[in-house]
Amino acid sequence: MSEGPRDESTSARSSEARRKKPLFVGACTTFGALAAVLALVVGDSHAPAWAATRAASSDNDRSLKLDLVDRLKSSPQILILGSSRAKRAEPAYLRKLTGRSGLNAGVTGGTAADAWVMTRYVARCFPHRKRRYLWFVDADLATSGVNPDLRADPRSRTYLDGTSTVSGQRCGPGDLRSRTRYNPDGSYKSRFGTIVPESSEHLDEEVAKVVSSVRVKAKTSVGYIDPRRYVWFEKALAFMNARGERPVIVLNPIHPAVLAELRRYGFPARRASLQYLHELHARFDFTIVDAQDIHRWRGSPTGFWDPRHINTANMRLLLAYIVKHSGGALQ
Repeated sequence: MSEGPRDESTSARSSEARRKKPLFVGACTTFGALAAVLALVVGDSHAPAWAATRAASSDNDRSLKLDLVDRLKSSPQILILGSSRAKRAEPAYLRKLTGRSGLNAGVTGGTAADAWVMTRYVARCFPHRKRRYLWFVDADLATSGVNPDLRADPRSRTYLDGTSTVSGQRCGPGDLRSRTRYNPDGSYKSRFGTIVPESSEHLDEEVAKVVSSVRVKAKTSVGYIDPRRYVWFEKALAFMNARGERPVIVLNPIHPAVLAELRRYGFPARRASLQYLHELHARFDFTIVDAQDIHRWRGSPTGFWDPRHINTANMRLLLAYIVKHSGGALQ
């Protein structure tokens, strides 16, 4: 299979195909390769010196973002999902591009389980309002893991294991902590710039470490990946589609130096991930925007504040590109 169509957006709507075409599983073995490499090359051993301090001072993102949902007076028209790599996406800027309100529900270390819970909880609080979704994902796409903070919040449990109920709870003004780093729309407050910087003096050094690790790890064999790791991802897609909603899934940017090194080894994980998503189109309706190569959306190599995260300027460029190439799914 080729790397994918030149047009960055694709969608499928055939209900007949969704019923009959089987889910692709064979690609899962190589699909995890990039995830394994990136996890190894940008993990704790290569984290910037300030990363530990930032992590230690981190709020419980999951509960804070659910608190924000509780305090909303009206339904967000665009729900932003993903990990810390999505948290730079400003709903206010997205509104300038689309005319639609939004909420950034991205959380640190966010997984498909987080996206599933956030999607369900917003739908519960605003059951009669459809919305758009902007879901930022890494190349590993999804895992079956559930963050302990997510499971600990009673608002989450009913969507994770059904052992509790939200029937006695009411969406409404919650006990939002005054010192939270987030604005009501889920974007960062400006005063937290020292925790989430726009740039780093050590970027080149950190990128060089990642590139070096790619050279060492790229040929590491990856075992069979249990397709059950995608259960939350597919549950979220099914729920959105059942409501008549078509999410936009964005493949997160990769620093060009790292991407170039991955391409030297054929980047099999990219091909496998695109094939997996292509096969999912047989059952689900969604749009893909491939943002891995920053040159496609005129991003800057200096617009990263560490090897994995782009800054605000780059994110604004990316949002404009996403809106233009999402087939009208955000309009």
